[in-house]
Amino acid sequence: MPVLTGRLGTDGALVEVLVGWSASGAQSLHTALRPVPPPTRLHALLDTGAEMSCMDASVVQAMNLPLHGMTPVNLPVAGGLTIGMQYEAGLTIVHPSGNSTLNLVISDLILIEVPLGPLGYQALIGRDVLAQCHFQYHGPKGRFRLSY
Repeated sequence: MPVLTGRLGTDGALVEVLVGWSASGAQSLHTALRPVPPPTRLHALLDTGAEMSCMDASVVQAMNLPLHGMTPVNLPVAGGLTIGMQYEAGLTIVHPSGNSTLNLVISDLILIEVPLGPLGYQALIGRDVLAQCHFQYHGPKGRFRLSY
């Protein structure tokens, strides 16, 4: 079972992620003989308060991910209840060792577009992903641990 550990920063438990096209979306592009855009590396906050994983609007627009639908979103930092656009994506939590076999790869995930840029990170990893993990937040020691 891979384990990712890190120091808690002023924003909390931050990890590096790669976000790209979902496996099914990439297959559609291959079938249409179109290139699959490379994934984008982002800073993401592990957020047990987020029901679903989210990504900053500027990143979503730059990646041209396939639209999945819309959903109500309650984001107090952005003014409360609003409608968020959902996009099909693939997500990889990058293990800091650099050994890609230790990465957590989720090939098909729905991400919600929200304005996160001003917060200092570009993505939130919500309970939709964390439900597959064991997450320990050790505030007194200033550390976190994610195993999957």
